[in-house]
Formats: sequence, C-alpha cells, structure tokens
Amino acid sequence: MRICRSALAIGLRHPIYLGVYVLFLSLLGIFLTIGSNDETAATSGYEPAHASIAVIDRDGSALAGEFGAYLAEMHDAVDIEDESFELQDALATNLVDAVVIIPEGFGAECLDRGRAGGELPTIQIAYGSYTQGSALVETQAVRWVALAGAAAALEPDADAARVAELVAAAAPVRAETHVENLAQADGPAKPFQAYLNFSTYSITCSVVVCAGLVLTTMNGKRLRARALASPMRPRRLGVETLAACFVLVVCVWAVSGVVGVVASGVLTAGVGFAQVALALAAMLVFALVPLALAFALAQLRMSEEGLNALGNIGGMLMSFLGGAWVPLDVLSESVQAVARFAPTFWANDAIAAVLAVPELTVEVLTRYAIGVGVTALFAVAITCVGFAATRSREA
Repeated sequence: MRICRSALAIGLRHPIYLGVYVLFLSLLGIFLTIGSNDETAATSGYEPAHASIAVIDRDGSALAGEFGAYLAEMHDAVDIEDESFELQDALATNLVDAVVIIPEGFGAECLDRGRAGGELPTIQIAYGSYTQGSALVETQAVRWVALAGAAAALEPDADAARVAELVAAAAPVRAETHVENLAQADGPAKPFQAYLNFSTYSITCSVVVCAGLVLTTMNGKRLRARALASPMRPRRLGVETLAACFVLVVCVWAVSGVVGVVASGVLTAGVGFAQVALALAAMLVFALVPLALAFALAQLRMSEEGLNALGNIGGMLMSFLGGAWVPLDVLSESVQAVARFAPTFWANDAIAAVLAVPELTVEVLTRYAIGVGVTALFAVAITCVGFAATRSREA
C-alpha cells in the first residue's frame, strides 16, 4: 500500500489540475447545461422586438407623415435634428438604433410609381450597433412602402389619405406565432442528462492529465530501476500504481456526479433513484476510457504538456461526438456515423436510455447494457494498445 499512497501523493502534488479540470469544469457544466434548462427562464409568450429610431421626414407629404407615424408606433421614436453631425452622433452613442430618412418627393413618387407599376422609392436607413433591430426596421419600412404601392395600384383614383388608410388596415396583419416550451417537454431529467453529457469532457481532461502524470512519474527510468533492484515484484508496482489511479478516477467521478445531482435536483424532480444510479454507473464505466488512454500515453513517455494538450483536445473531440456541444440530430449523416466510433456516443446513449423514460423496462435495460458494454470495450481496446507499447519499448 505504500506504493499506492506514493502514487496518490504524486497526483495530489498538482492541485491546480484538480481544481481546474474537476471543480471548475464541473461548475462550468452547471452554467452551460442546468442553468440554460431553467424553466423559470423560459418565455411565456411572443413579444415583437423594438428598436429606438429617429425618423427624418424630408418630404412633408401626408403619405410620408403616415409612414413615419407607423414606424413610431412600431418602435421607440426619438426626436433628432436633421443635421449630419447630430445624426451621426446619435448612432455612434447608441442614442438610436437606426435612422430612417424619408427622401423629398416620397409621397408623390410612391403613388405615381405604384399606379404605373414602376420601381417604388427607396427609404434610406442608417444602421447603428443593434444591427438586428435596424434590419427589422428596414424590413418593416420596405413592407409598408410595398403595401402603399399596391394600394395605389388597386385604387388609382385614391388620394394619399385613402392609400394611407388601406395600408394602416393591411400593415398590422401578420402570421400567428406561439412559443413551445421545449424544456418542459424534455422531461425532468433532461438538465441532469445534459450535465452528464458535458461531464464527458471534464472527466476526460481530469483523468488523462492527473492519472497520466502519476503513471508517467511511476514509469520513470530511475524509479523503475530502483523498483526492479528491490525485492518487490514488478507486478506489485504496476498493480498498486493502477489502484492509485483508479482511486483518482473514482474521486473525479464522485465529485462530478455529486455536483450534477445536487445542482440539477434530479432526485426531487420525480426521477427514480435507480435511473440516476444507472446513469452515474455508466459515467463510471466511461471514466475507465480516459484512464486507459492515460495508461497508453504514459507508456509512450508523454510529457506533462502533451498530457494537457491531448487531454483537452481528446476530451473536446469525444464530447462533441457524444452530442455534448451540438445535438447529433442536427449534424450530417457522416458525422453521426463517425460518432458511433467514439465511446462518448455509447455512454451518452446508455444515459439517455435510462433517464428519458418514466420507468425501466427490459428494452431500456438492454439498450443501457449495450451502451455500457461497448464503452467498456473501448477501455479494454485502448489498454491493449498501452500494453503493446510497453512490450515494444521493453523489446
């Protein structure tokens, strides 16, 4: 057991890695997954966007006045003097989000060109920093002008007041909209499931770096030469070193799991204890994959910088292929096919099997067993690569 304690001391000698990869990334996972699935933050209805605008009427016609009144009703109008510096200063200081300039002759041109079927006059719009709001204002302005041209064409004898009346009746018409609260439809275990999916990244980074440092240090030439010169068998050295690494893995898994269970409140949300326990067990099996990867990298004499780089890159890549960053359903079929060659896909599939259903059935447990089994096979395969590297190095 002395070797096991020494190996654990090597891992605890780097608290910065444990703090960043275990605690910080676990807290980050809470904000990115559990926090974003908070039902209290969901919108209860649709509200049209509003922008602050300045309408500069250089025409002065009745039609231009109705047009300016329409935009002022749709958005927050601000009175600004029609002077170049004032307009630029209003946009630069975010006093307004957009400046709408109605050119001279707008009213007459809109009526004449609408009746003749020609090109309608253009409204000048200067964008501010809120480009989405400015684009919305421009879209509404173009729509109003198009409606005015259509009204003038349909009633050639109508005056500006009549055209404005027709536009006022048609402009408010819009498609019906409503909001679907997807967070509620996903079920009470969805935040916890999303957190576990993200945890594949934090667990991979933590285990690869921390366990990799322990294995690399214990496999050092001087330390191994001293061990071989002592009465202790090499098998005992390897077994106790791996035991220390497994203790690190269990600690990382336990911290990550406790943070997720407490933050998500999954046990108080109506999810069964057996389902949560099976999901956490799947994560423990997955944690053996980065442990096997750390073992293989240690046999290749990977440096501390290399462990950090490969742990982060490998963790991000595997978590992406597991659907932690982007749902796999929205990705191409080729990416979905590649994802099946990643252990995160099968681990997350096993987690989804037990958390996405109200109760456990034979079909659910079969799918869970397949996911966990394939994940364990990944760990075995990577471990075999590490043993092959050890054998080639000793030869």
